[in-house]
Amino acid sequence: MCLTRKQLLLVVKSVLAAVIVGAVGWQFARTLRSPELWEHEFSVRHEYLIPAGFLYLAAHTLWGTFWWQLLRSQGAHVPWIVGIRAYFVSQFGKYVPGKAWVLVLRVGLLHGYGLSPATVAVTATYETLTSMAAGALLGICLLPWAGNGVGIQLDSGQGVALIGIAGLPLALGLLNRATARIAARRRGPDARPLPSPSLRLLAQGLLQDTAGWCLLGLSLWLTVRGLTGGDIPMNTLVFLQDLAAVSLAYVAGFVVLVSPGGLGAREFVLQQVLSPQLVPTAGAAADGLAVVIALVLRLVWTLFEVACAGSLWMFARPMGDSITATKKPGHEKRQVTADG
Repeated sequence: MCLTRKQLLLVVKSVLAAVIVGAVGWQFARTLRSPELWEHEFSVRHEYLIPAGFLYLAAHTLWGTFWWQLLRSQGAHVPWIVGIRAYFVSQFGKYVPGKAWVLVLRVGLLHGYGLSPATVAVTATYETLTSMAAGALLGICLLPWAGNGVGIQLDSGQGVALIGIAGLPLALGLLNRATARIAARRRGPDARPLPSPSLRLLAQGLLQDTAGWCLLGLSLWLTVRGLTGGDIPMNTLVFLQDLAAVSLAYVAGFVVLVSPGGLGAREFVLQQVLSPQLVPTAGAAADGLAVVIALVLRLVWTLFEVACAGSLWMFARPMGDSITATKKPGHEKRQVTADG
């Protein structure tokens, strides 16, 4: 039986994802077998790990709120809790190679609110690119604090990629505004306007998403502290190191599109950046301890994300309420029944 082009592409993405995860897993397994690691004293402190999970949810709530603001800017009067519910539930789509299912799930979850698929998909794309751009900007600014493990120079290919990601929202915003104006002339005054967020809103989103990244940096610091017995102090230097680690690792996971949820790529970069920070306290066990921290951080974040999405899915379901989806100025209002 011959595979279609779409099926073949899915197979190739899945194989590449398996290769990446397998390669990183093999390297991590070797590191975890280090005798120095098992001679090191571990101390799991839940009083740090639990707040780390809540900080992760707070960061994504800020990012999800920005997406809701983008929807509102396009005349979509979607309740905040409905937007946040769609945001968190759709996050499960990132575990499919290619991550396009995030958009598909958001379109499906908001189909009862009179929103066109284009509006949902375009605003979701802006939200993702803006959050990654904020992370890339932080990564560029914090390269001096990332240590020698990451090995990124601004004049290298990785540095150029970071700069490119940082400029994506601005470039896309300018391109989309130009496209919207051209399309408006050709489609006539009565046509539905193309989604085109303002540059001011995108700038606001960068600041809002940067605050989210700071929360993720604090979440990583709490996780490190929860697994090192409090040996790592809380000061500006350590916070900047952890913020550099989490921003570079998260953006790396985003760039590797075939990796589901950035699995493998994110942990590898995180381990590389964290290892130099742990050498003063862990010595020869620093590499292995960095692997443990990267894996525990993934586990904590995933558990809290699943619990939050499940709670929102069960208890924040729209109860058939009727809402008003307002279009752009000049267009009429219409009543739409939300079926959840």
